[in-house]
Amino acid sequence: VCRGSIYRGLGLMVAASPCALAVAPLAYATAISSLASKGILLKGGHVLDALSSCQSIAFDKTGTLTTGKLMCKAIEPIHGHLDASNGVDPSCCTPNCESEALAVAAAMEKGTTHPIGRAVLKHSVGRDLPVVAVESFESLPGRGVVATLSGIKARDNENEFAKASIGSVEYISSLYRSYGESEQIKEAVKCSAFGPEFVQAALSVDKKVTLFHFEDEPRTGVCEVIYTLREKAKLRIMMLTGDHESSAQRVAKAVCIEEVHFSLKPEDKLNKVKAVSREGGGGLIMVGDGINDAPALAAATVGIVLAQRASATAVAVADVLLLQDNLCVVPFCIAKARQTTSLVKQSVALALTCIVFAALPSVLGFLPLWLTVLLHEGGTLLVCLNSIRALNPPTWSWADDIRQLVHSLKNHVSAKLNSSSDCSASTVPL
Repeated sequence: VCRGSIYRGLGLMVAASPCALAVAPLAYATAISSLASKGILLKGGHVLDALSSCQSIAFDKTGTLTTGKLMCKAIEPIHGHLDASNGVDPSCCTPNCESEALAVAAAMEKGTTHPIGRAVLKHSVGRDLPVVAVESFESLPGRGVVATLSGIKARDNENEFAKASIGSVEYISSLYRSYGESEQIKEAVKCSAFGPEFVQAALSVDKKVTLFHFEDEPRTGVCEVIYTLREKAKLRIMMLTGDHESSAQRVAKAVCIEEVHFSLKPEDKLNKVKAVSREGGGGLIMVGDGINDAPALAAATVGIVLAQRASATAVAVADVLLLQDNLCVVPFCIAKARQTTSLVKQSVALALTCIVFAALPSVLGFLPLWLTVLLHEGGTLLVCLNSIRALNPPTWSWADDIRQLVHSLKNHVSAKLNSSSDCSASTVPL
């Protein structure tokens, strides 16, 4: 009796040992390895759980949904410049309004990573522009840039250098304390000869306002990405941008996004991300690239960043880094996260089942010790094999899983049959 009790006790200890449970999270490591091979870096396995639980996804516009390779199409003086039609000398700027505005903007944007700044610098290359030096410089994320120009005297006080600001139309118009003057600038922008379809930035130099018009195109393949996220991942999709309504709606229509939030400052994006996370439940994924997206990326359940062109701040706060400059891997990343959490749940269930079916018969004396050990180790091996399935391409449903399994079996059987027929054909009878 004593010997049998000892064997049953040893069997219970072996069967109840949680080795299979301990290796259940192996699916996380396998999935992270699979994602890394696709150029997707995660900051931990917990990101996969967060991704799989999210019900909404928000995209930044410039540089994320669009190429971010802006082209300056026009430079238009809109306020404070002398009007030649009234018989006044048109040379209020040196050598002319467009050249001076471009020279000042290029000097202020030197060394920038912002798409608009890069477009200004590219547009200034090879042009005969006046030399402008920047004495002091301050960047205001989500608004623009302020600087003092050492080469241009202020119109009102020749003993002081002129101040310049470049940024969004809303920011530049807010610098004018007079309500009437601020409204004049906004009205001039609305009445622009180039229309509202372009991305716009305004430059104010010594109370002279010049409007820059930039063209940006949606990325190729974005429509397919949005369709997959909406129809297969069943996510609520929205666009958050600081651009004006016309430009935002043009891009949204091109990429098939219906929910658009425009004219947002960084703090507005932050508040919107928090509000959506509270409303919908389940969390929100934020996809962006610029410094203006950093607060929203940090507040989102999961922040995804295009690492090639992202600012250091955006990279630091993001949970997922896309090394390829391509949004097509976003659906793959979400599908892989859902696949991984499903595999972990399966592994946990499988481990508990093996423990229960090995422990109860063992403690009751129905299983010998060697068979208990075999069941225990077999359960651990099954969990490991199940976790390795995270290397397989992810699917969106059980039906897709079954379809993929049947397809793999068909290919395997046909390959075996072909190899057998080849061997038979090559056999020479004696």
